[in-house]
Amino acid sequence: MAIFYKHFDKARIVFWALFICFLFIATNVKAQNALFTVDGIDVDVTANSALTARDTAFIEAQKKAFDVLAQRMLSENELRKFELPEIFVISALIKDYEVTKEKFSSVRYMGTYGFRFKDKAVRRYFSGRGVQYTDVSSRPVLILPYYQFGEHVVLWSPYNSWMQAWNRYNDLGGLVPVVVPLGDIQDVRDIGDEQSLTYDEMRLHSMLGRYDTGEAVIVVAVPDKNLSLVYKDSDPASGALTVYIYRTDRAHLEYVTQIIETARSGQTKADLLNKAVKRVYKTLQKDWKKKTVVSASQSNKLIANISFKTLSQWVKTREVLEIVHGINEISIKSISPKRAQIEIMFQGTEDRLRLALQQSNVTLSEPRFAMTTGLVNNMQGGSSLVYELYLNRYAPSETRFTIGGG
Repeated sequence: MAIFYKHFDKARIVFWALFICFLFIATNVKAQNALFTVDGIDVDVTANSALTARDTAFIEAQKKAFDVLAQRMLSENELRKFELPEIFVISALIKDYEVTKEKFSSVRYMGTYGFRFKDKAVRRYFSGRGVQYTDVSSRPVLILPYYQFGEHVVLWSPYNSWMQAWNRYNDLGGLVPVVVPLGDIQDVRDIGDEQSLTYDEMRLHSMLGRYDTGEAVIVVAVPDKNLSLVYKDSDPASGALTVYIYRTDRAHLEYVTQIIETARSGQTKADLLNKAVKRVYKTLQKDWKKKTVVSASQSNKLIANISFKTLSQWVKTREVLEIVHGINEISIKSISPKRAQIEIMFQGTEDRLRLALQQSNVTLSEPRFAMTTGLVNNMQGGSSLVYELYLNRYAPSETRFTIGGG
């Protein structure tokens, strides 16, 4: 027994030495959330000189970029009364920027900017003004744009004007980044032209993995009789287009909503399709925003257990949790070589937290009422609601909900 304890103590010493080392690494791993990155800001300014035009354009670009960020993050009610802050306030919220295109003349400056904003500073800015906003972005979704010709529905056909319209749309980032498929051999194998509502779930899952997306959104565009007679995208549009939106992230295909876009005077068919794409895209953003919007006053916390087989699993779990937005702070309450207990401070409801964690492939269990043991340092002899948390890749074969032990 003495030999056993000797080796046990050595193992524990090694564990804690490695833990301290890896803890330092994990707590310093951060990733820039794409939500706070705004690219493609075009400016075109004429002034007395090119230098003055460039300076004015830079101010204009900052304002336009922050307006884009606000459009992404603020609730619909807040956007109705939103006003841009002074430029010195916006500048203080910018982490860095780049200029991707520039063109000068003696009195004119044209440029394209990209900005990265300081995520914590932006949250503090909105929170300090008591506005409702969201900082939780969705995993990218794969859009599958089907177009109906009479009784036939096409997806991969070169005559699918609806697919072409999605490929023309430049700004597909935001809260819900949208990915348009390539239509290569693997795509055609996984889902066919006639499978908009009868796809094979395993094949679709394979396709989602290739594009690193969380789910597919099927959008079926149906032209009315008048629009169906307009063959070329450059021809004047007439009639209307109805788009049916379906989600696929549950056990079965689920109808969500529909939009109707009616042709206006002077529009081409391409113009009509482009506008319908923009409306579908905005619908996806608004729907996600409703699920994740929160106010500064909605602060909560919970206790979660994390089981791990190796130190690297613990480190990887910490790394992932550090970049989950919607979490304000994580503190370690206790730890052993196989198990840790953490306190998560977050904004909004538990459902919102779960949704945020899901975007990083993390599962948070439903709470269980459990008696505490010595593992819990701040709850002596009491009881509490406790959760289990794990990266999906480390999902236990049988989740345990009792506290204690390593």
